[in-house]
Amino acid sequence: MPEVVTHRYDPAIGPCRNICALADREAEQVLDRLRRLRPTLKPDYLVRRRATEQWLSQAASRPMERPSYFFLGDFSHGEDPSRPAALVIPLSNLPQHAMTFTLGDSMSVVERRVYKLGEIGAHLRDGFGFSDQCGFQRRFIEMQLWRRDS
Repeated sequence: MPEVVTHRYDPAIGPCRNICALADREAEQVLDRLRRLRPTLKPDYLVRRRATEQWLSQAASRPMERPSYFFLGDFSHGEDPSRPAALVIPLSNLPQHAMTFTLGDSMSVVERRVYKLGEIGAHLRDGFGFSDQCGFQRRFIEMQLWRRDS
C-alpha cells in the first residue's frame, strides 16, 4: 500500500478545488481555460462530472459533500500543463472516515463502486501504478477526500 497520495492542481486556481461546486457560468469559464491546454476535454464534461459526483456521494454515503481528488501514490513527477503543481500528503495524515477510493478514474470506471481504506488493500490488482516517476500510468487508483461545501 502506498504511503502517500497526490493531488495535481493549477496554482492559479489553488489546491483541492472542485469545479462542481461552482455555478454553471463560472465552471464553464474554468473549462474554457482548461480546453486551451487539453483540447480533448469533451463539451459535456461538466454534466458528466456532476453525474459522477452524484453516484460517488450516494455510494460513499456523503450527501451534500464534494470530494477533492487524489491519486493513490506519488504522482508528482508527471508533466500536466493544466495541473502543473502537485501536493503530496502522507496517507496517515488524512482522516480515514473521509476517504473513499475507486479502481481507476471515477469518471470512467467500469465497476461503479467505492472502497474504504480498509477494503482497498484487498482489492489492489496487478497493473495499477502508484507513481508516475517512470512516466504516464494508464491504470491508477483514485482517492476522494470528502468535505462539506462551505
